[in-house]
Amino acid sequence: MQSWFATLRRIRRVPGQSGGLTRNELEESEPGTGCGAERDTAGKLHRPGRTRSTAPPSPLAARANGCRPGRRSLILVVAWSLAITALAWAVPLVLGQERGTGHRPTPAEDPLLYVTATAHLDTQWLWTIQTTIDEYIPATLRDNFALFEKYPNYVFSFEGAFRYMLAKEYYPEDYARLKEYIAQGRWRVCGSAVDAGDVNVPSPESLIRHILYGNNFFESEFGRRSCDIYLPDCFGFGYALPSVAAHCGLKGFSTQKLTWGSSVGIPFDIGVWEGVDGTAIVAALNPGDYVSKIRNDLSTDEKWHARINKVGGRSGAYVGYKYFGVGDRGGAPDDESVAWLEKAIAGDGPVRVVSAPADQLYRDLTPAQIERLPRYEGEMLMTRHGTGCYTSQAAMKRWNRKNELLADAAERAAVVADWLGGAAYPRAVLEQAWIRFLWHQFHDDLT
Repeated sequence: MQSWFATLRRIRRVPGQSGGLTRNELEESEPGTGCGAERDTAGKLHRPGRTRSTAPPSPLAARANGCRPGRRSLILVVAWSLAITALAWAVPLVLGQERGTGHRPTPAEDPLLYVTATAHLDTQWLWTIQTTIDEYIPATLRDNFALFEKYPNYVFSFEGAFRYMLAKEYYPEDYARLKEYIAQGRWRVCGSAVDAGDVNVPSPESLIRHILYGNNFFESEFGRRSCDIYLPDCFGFGYALPSVAAHCGLKGFSTQKLTWGSSVGIPFDIGVWEGVDGTAIVAALNPGDYVSKIRNDLSTDEKWHARINKVGGRSGAYVGYKYFGVGDRGGAPDDESVAWLEKAIAGDGPVRVVSAPADQLYRDLTPAQIERLPRYEGEMLMTRHGTGCYTSQAAMKRWNRKNELLADAAERAAVVADWLGGAAYPRAVLEQAWIRFLWHQFHDDLT
């Protein structure tokens, strides 16, 4: 496994270019998110410390440190503090709800349901990439923009950096608007990868490159990184995946595919998936179909309340994780579902509902809660759906592997040439070459 991560050590950052983060940089989180969990020698997850503020001290803080501000300044500070405190109490009472896009407290004993809106898009399946470019990418952008304008709490998650690259190239005006919604926290990048690829045929090197280039693109374009593997619709998941994800600084994984015929059943709703070397990530394995609608107030939903209590009774984290949306041509959830979601967020039932980014759950869980979650070690393969695709279309598998081997040879030669002073390391060229075949590892393409 050590050789898998050599890539992250030998790819160097070049000033003015976006890619090439080292492994340590991969594990850094965006400010205030706690995405880059660290591990102690026992392999337990620990949230890194917060960065302390460098702002000058307030008059009250100065007074505590021995400074004596003027009496007038002190009166003003006290008055402003009382006003802000009153406002903090009054706003929730007036609005009757919490903003679904704002900060959420750590999951505790209050039942909390994370509802993730998605629009699954098969980059290539029963159509070519040209149809995706001409129809599905613009529809996904514009349909969700319309929902943002109508529903103030609606948050949408979308995976696959390659799709964002297509939007940037073919729809620059929509892309500029997309950047604004991402900055507002309404549209959330997720999945960390170049595309929602198969994870059984590709090599661990390819999986690492997916995360390296995917999150690098998100960070360079939007100043954001996701900390999850988001694969609602793949055909099984190998034993190496949680180890690769954990070593790349990721924290979580979700899929609904196990309900389609898993060889090991569904190990848990929310738990910890341990990989081949003992490293682990949080996994949400029963979020419901990604092609689904909301037609009731989820804050009073007895089924979800019971499922959340089951998770919380064991871990102390009273949480649930639910998909809803459309597939496989992108687009956006239906208007009525989002309207019901808004009602649930403002609902007065026993379950608190949030319109959540795909990776928010993994950011919110504390190390103590993660430690108490049920654990599963091993692969999670399918018994029926998609299994035949691994022994069909052999030419696709052959050329994928040939590309992986050629990329490895080119990488080694380039490193040696750079080290000997014969030629500069062609990072940008290699990155583009990798991306050109990584997106073909999309699960309906490669398999």
